[in-house]
Amino acid sequence: MAFEAVGVESLLIVALLVASVAFFYSNLGLGGGQLYVPIMDLFFVSLVMREIVPLSLCFAFATMVSSTYSHSKKQFVDFRLGITLAGAGLLGVVGGVLFTTSVQENIVKGAFATLLVIVATKMMYDNYRARDEPHASPTEFSSKTKLAGMGVSVLTGFLVGSFGIGGGVVSVPLIIYVFKIQTRRAIGTSALMGAILTPAALAAYAFNGGAAIHVDLALALTPIIFIMAIIGSTWGLARLRTRVVKIIFTCGVYLAAAEMIYSLLAR
Repeated sequence: MAFEAVGVESLLIVALLVASVAFFYSNLGLGGGQLYVPIMDLFFVSLVMREIVPLSLCFAFATMVSSTYSHSKKQFVDFRLGITLAGAGLLGVVGGVLFTTSVQENIVKGAFATLLVIVATKMMYDNYRARDEPHASPTEFSSKTKLAGMGVSVLTGFLVGSFGIGGGVVSVPLIIYVFKIQTRRAIGTSALMGAILTPAALAAYAFNGGAAIHVDLALALTPIIFIMAIIGSTWGLARLRTRVVKIIFTCGVYLAAAEMIYSLLAR
């Protein structure tokens, strides 16, 4: 069992950290894998990326389902758009799973660290520019907009499958900038996409012999994440400004990238 390999102390630390991540990330339409993966890589030293990524998918799924539920109660989920984009994203999921299970560990970590730096820098730039919020969310889109959205959705699916994230780092900006949808509605719709793509990626790992899924760790930690994500997204929708959460997120992602780079250099 994985419990014996990771140790009780490490398990408790990880439980506390991932619960905190779920609390805040459920407000951003993000699965939390940007931090779940580095946290487990740091404290679950006996596990490799092929074991960490499926666990992160379990956690991201719990976060995304909780976020979708909370945002839908406020009418902040475009179900038709989210399901359509997720359908395109499924094409990228398979490629992402094959990438993580077939290439060297250091390549996966290096690619993940690069992704984190790009995402954090993009969000920092957006916070600095303070882009204006769209006043209304359109319900109909041009063919060009739909094609652009489908293309980026495939990339989103690839990131979900390869790095164990919810895909919100791509899908939230996609929905805001391409479809001109308000931030809170984009976050809720992104959460719906992640809730569909993460179990698909987990199923792909289950049928792939190159990865191991530690069910005991998943069962121990996923309910904690689900509860904290529900609490966090409910509280955040009522009290927390999106800009504040984005700043916290940006700092956290830079720290996660630093940990992954350190892991590459130290091992």
